Amino acid sequence: MSSDWRANHSDEEEDEQDDVFAGRSGLILTVDCASYMFEREGGESESRFVEVLHIIEAMMRNKVVTNETDLVGVVFYNTKHNPAPETEEELQPGLVAPRQCAIYLPLGATSVEMIRKVRGMRESDDLFGFDAKYGHAQGTSLSNVLWLCSRMFSHCGYKLAQSTIVLFTSNDQPHDSSSSEYQQALVKARDLQQKEIFVELVPMSGSFECGKFYKEFLCTVLEEELDEFECPVYEQSKERLLHRLFVRSYKKRSIAGIKWHLSDDVSLAVNVYSLRRRPRYPKKVRMLRTTNEVIVSKRVHVSSTFSDEREEEDTKVLLPGEQRKSIAIGGEKVSFKPEEVAQMKQLLPPGIRLLGFKPASVINMTNHLRSSLFLYPNESYINGSTTLYRALYEKCLEKNQVAICMLTMRRKQPSKLVALVPQTELAHDPLGEADRHCGFRVDFIPFAGDIRKLPFLEESATAPEVTDEQADLFKKLIKKVKFKFHPTHFEDPSSQNLFINIESLVFDVEDAELFDSTRPDCDRIDTKLEPILTDMERLFGEDVEEAPKRRRNEGTDHDGEPRTKGPRVAPVNDEELVNLLKQGKVGSLTIPVLKDYLQRQGVRGISQLTKSGLVDQILAMQAD
Repeated sequence: MSSDWRANHSDEEEDEQDDVFAGRSGLILTVDCASYMFEREGGESESRFVEVLHIIEAMMRNKVVTNETDLVGVVFYNTKHNPAPETEEELQPGLVAPRQCAIYLPLGATSVEMIRKVRGMRESDDLFGFDAKYGHAQGTSLSNVLWLCSRMFSHCGYKLAQSTIVLFTSNDQPHDSSSSEYQQALVKARDLQQKEIFVELVPMSGSFECGKFYKEFLCTVLEEELDEFECPVYEQSKERLLHRLFVRSYKKRSIAGIKWHLSDDVSLAVNVYSLRRRPRYPKKVRMLRTTNEVIVSKRVHVSSTFSDEREEEDTKVLLPGEQRKSIAIGGEKVSFKPEEVAQMKQLLPPGIRLLGFKPASVINMTNHLRSSLFLYPNESYINGSTTLYRALYEKCLEKNQVAICMLTMRRKQPSKLVALVPQTELAHDPLGEADRHCGFRVDFIPFAGDIRKLPFLEESATAPEVTDEQADLFKKLIKKVKFKFHPTHFEDPSSQNLFINIESLVFDVEDAELFDSTRPDCDRIDTKLEPILTDMERLFGEDVEEAPKRRRNEGTDHDGEPRTKGPRVAPVNDEELVNLLKQGKVGSLTIPVLKDYLQRQGVRGISQLTKSGLVDQILAMQAD
């Protein structure tokens, strides 16, 4: 059996590969449960503890979208009691909470049950009986709390690439500087720094003074200087954590590590990084309507033979080595084995081969085939790669040159023509991360056969005459509607809509709000353009209103009123069916009606025929 072979897969899909698994991220949210966290200050409707539950719920919902494999846990401290876990699943062997500490949610992947548990406590009038179940205390040793969090990370059962502890408290001085607990907390901070466990503070009070205790503590954990450390602020921390994120986080890993061959005996090692990728939405799962069981589908290639006597004679399952791929060349089908297809794609081994240098002006933005990649030297593979890479980069930048190369990302992939463009560092936000890093950008450029010439662009057409006054008016219009663009200002509305609808179904939320940042602000545009509307009407006139288009299935009856096509009516008998075919009126006849007529006449082997084939078969029978 041969299947049609079409190379219609995009280059982006060919270059995609799953990143090597290097561990998950662990996040433990520790909440101060002293009595001052449950007080309402300044006539506020909610206590600090309820605000913390709001933040925890938002962080969990963001984790589901950004990276659902990350582990999240919740720990209460300054509690009077330490209740046992409610279920056996929450029980972690070898892990016992110290005095005045309690594990509310063990470290695990974010689930619907975890979010419901946090939301249920927040919406409960008595917070699930918090006073009787946990109670309130003060003076809990911070070193014991951090020891518990460290033990939870080591007992989670996963390799953690990053571990973070978030402290929610409104007490800016948990221990006096002369107490032993103060020294124990600093010693524990050094232990966390050696284990590469980060600590983040979220102050829950506007009058929080970080310099009393937490500034020295956090600088010890994060290895920062006291003079350069910026203390967190209540409002900014709260707003940042409550913000909903619909952007999936990706690890900054290379998608390939290859050699850049400058000549036969000179090469350097580089890593390839992707600057943009398509978002991956949750996979659709087919389920049975009756039992909600997941349907598992399996694709099998089958070879079958048909004949006129019987619709299906023989069926054979084809193994991967027996399958063939074919393509039409010169009007004939040519078949290839899977290994032959791989050999045809693999013209060159993986790597980058330098063809030469060209001025940067030859790179046209309109010829770009796909999103760019980024090259960075890999010193661990070949010593001296960074020095050689830097020398090439500086010289290309100085002489305004680009390197034309052939890129083969990995085995069994076709080679591509690329231009390595040197770029300087550019930061959108002076205090934030650079949006464009210094190095070589990989721009994909087309081959000669990929460039098409459009006829309507080559035809000589007279351009409309535009006066200077009209041109000046539109320059003023463009200037009024211009704005500073950055990709981070726009979120994908399709992913927003998807996750909001899923949350609405899971948590029974009605009238969920969706803010589409890609829609233009028409009211603001109208306000800006209102002063020049009069000049636009004077110079260009009013817009001509087009007549509404008539629908295809609409016609007119004898009275001139629009009418629609009626439903198809089956013929009364076989004689009427044959008369309709002879008159060419096949529009009212369906394929089941034609097959039923031929089966009653004793004709076999019609299951694969199209409608035109069925009509020809009936007309041939009438001619005989």
